[in-house]
Amino acid sequence: MQDTVKRHGVDNNKSPMNSTAQSPCILIVDDSEDDFVLIARQLHKTWPTASILHAADEKTLVHALEQHDADVVICDYSMPDLTHDHAANLLEQHRPGTPLILLSGMASEAHGIAAMHAGVRDYVEKSKPERLVPAIRRELDTLRLKREKHLLEQAHRRAVYFDASSGFLNREGLLKALSGLMLNSAQGQDLCLFSIQLSRHQMRGMELDPRARRNMLDRVVGRVREVFPNDILCRWSDTTLAVVSNGFDWAHPGSALLERLSAVEAHLNRPFLLDNISLRPRMRLGLARPGRDGTHAAELVTHAQAVAGVLELRSFELLRAVETEVHSLAKRRRAIELGLAKGIENHQLVLNFQPIEDLKTGQVCGLEALVRWTHPELGLIMPGEFIQVAEDTGLIEALGDWVIRTAARQVKAFHEAGHVLWCSVNCSVGQLMNPDFPSKAVASIRESGLDTHWIEFEVTESAAIDHMDSTVDALNQLRAAGCSIAMDDFGTGYASLNYLRQLPMDVLKIDKSFVSDLLDSPSSRKIVQAVIDLAHALSLVVHAEGIETAEQRQALVDMGCDRLQGYLFSRPLSADALLAWLH
Repeated sequence: MQDTVKRHGVDNNKSPMNSTAQSPCILIVDDSEDDFVLIARQLHKTWPTASILHAADEKTLVHALEQHDADVVICDYSMPDLTHDHAANLLEQHRPGTPLILLSGMASEAHGIAAMHAGVRDYVEKSKPERLVPAIRRELDTLRLKREKHLLEQAHRRAVYFDASSGFLNREGLLKALSGLMLNSAQGQDLCLFSIQLSRHQMRGMELDPRARRNMLDRVVGRVREVFPNDILCRWSDTTLAVVSNGFDWAHPGSALLERLSAVEAHLNRPFLLDNISLRPRMRLGLARPGRDGTHAAELVTHAQAVAGVLELRSFELLRAVETEVHSLAKRRRAIELGLAKGIENHQLVLNFQPIEDLKTGQVCGLEALVRWTHPELGLIMPGEFIQVAEDTGLIEALGDWVIRTAARQVKAFHEAGHVLWCSVNCSVGQLMNPDFPSKAVASIRESGLDTHWIEFEVTESAAIDHMDSTVDALNQLRAAGCSIAMDDFGTGYASLNYLRQLPMDVLKIDKSFVSDLLDSPSSRKIVQAVIDLAHALSLVVHAEGIETAEQRQALVDMGCDRLQGYLFSRPLSADALLAWLH
């Protein structure tokens, strides 16, 4: 007996997906060496490059099936140590679905028909060798059609359930996977869905360079695979990834869970090299428990994003201590996300205006526009809650456009009522990153009938410096159109003289945190005086925020501050209330 598989002709060592009808792999199971050679010669006349293997007993047959993926198996009907039934069972065990053709010179046609009823694809008598090639060709054609169908089904599945850019599941894929997991995991008791929120501005900053954006996405995808190697990964949107982890221990002590979340987030945000530049990604981690926080994938991802926002504000250390409150806040954030677009469209947002005092004259010189939102169910929502949501959801541009347009129209109405005042509006990072923002903003102002020099744009120190190139370009365009520029919250970020030199600024706004300590802290007083002197040296107007007492006001007058804003002078007022106040 033979212990190894014999080959006749070319062995292409084909896999199931690259075998072709022109170069098939055929396994002949026959105890006769002479019969094998005769059959192989006959087959090579039709398929010269075919790989034809020989197995003469059970041992060599098993070896052949383990090492090779034959397209067709031809088996002698009757062999001393291996019946065709046993050979068929071995084939089904090792290579299910592979067609089997019986070849015999002893069995009757009835035996052949019975074997076909048992699953054999065809039966050929050795006395009629001319039937063998057509039988094999038919099976190869059938196999080719099956494989083409399989490829089409795979391609369709990839298109429907997978994201082409990352290779992760898409939304439909996550929905399907999550449904299956929840059915098999005691209603999701051991499941956890993580959301990974990428920095919208970091990704958007690469939009003008597709290669850089592609490289950035590749690095992020690789980092997520590294952190979650055995979990289900999904690209939910351009800036949101989702991870479903099975076997998550929700009963973990609070401190251990918090340490794990903190460690995972820190690992995700380790710097990596992008075009030889060290770049630190900014990814926020949130989590949701399927079943408790929702059942649908969209509901869970939104909840996890909301938790990420809450944790960023509250810090990880409070998660378990105020778990009920956190999830309540997360649900509130989700309601804000779902309602913000509708709120903008349905005129639920309003602008309030806080008057600004010129310290040289003691008179009103301008206003700051402050947006407020009255939600039909949640009531009054302050900007601190919904501005970050607008940033995360991409609605910040629509919101910012509305603020500029509405502020310009209202200032025009104030002018017509006899109150000729300028007005400042806040610019977000999302707006400044859009190359069309300056032209759109200027167009909105001019459409209201207002001259552009009556609008002042405020940008925070950190936002300006994090995206210096885009910021400088946008602010230069706004200044060229006649608008003035103010740096808000100065002193809370980088506070670099070099940045002040580079940024096109007209006004420096001292953050209220310095003003609140002005009378009690000598260091705060020295800092404020230094900022005022520096700003004046650079020909900038100095604007102080958060003035609540007459003593603070007088101290700023003595230091040479130019203008102030705060509750001492006036709280933010609606347009009608402001007109009454002005009168």
